[in-house]
Amino acid sequence: MVAYKNILYCTDFSEGARSALPFAIDMTKKYGADLHLIHVYQEPETLSEFEISSNIKMDWIRVAQTLGTEMEEKLKKVCLKVSQEVNSCRYRLLRGKPHLEIVRYAKENSIDLIILASHGLSGLEHVLFGSTAERVLRESPCPVLVVKGKK
Repeated sequence: MVAYKNILYCTDFSEGARSALPFAIDMTKKYGADLHLIHVYQEPETLSEFEISSNIKMDWIRVAQTLGTEMEEKLKKVCLKVSQEVNSCRYRLLRGKPHLEIVRYAKENSIDLIILASHGLSGLEHVLFGSTAERVLRESPCPVLVVKGKK
């Protein structure tokens, strides 16, 4: 019999990603597992001031900090809501390339199942970039459930 103790739900807060959440909740309840929620965001490659024009400058460090705070609040809200339905829910905001951070988190936290949505890249976009779901499938240390996300 398969027994999942730690289930990982990955979100980018899109409508597509939200379509995978009910699957994560159901699997967590079915197996009495702990649910882990993560969001991975990429910081700008350089965190120095970036000059858009001679009059406008962006402080990328402040932008990244603000994004991090907002994303962490969103994760916390989802976790609080989900906690009403599952025994245990924890969340974590990660920075880096999504597929690498998802796989690393899964390895470091003894994740038994990863659940995430596909976003349906097609054509040249898929050839050039692949997809996070596809990359996680290839590199994951555990089974992966990919839910067809809404476009």
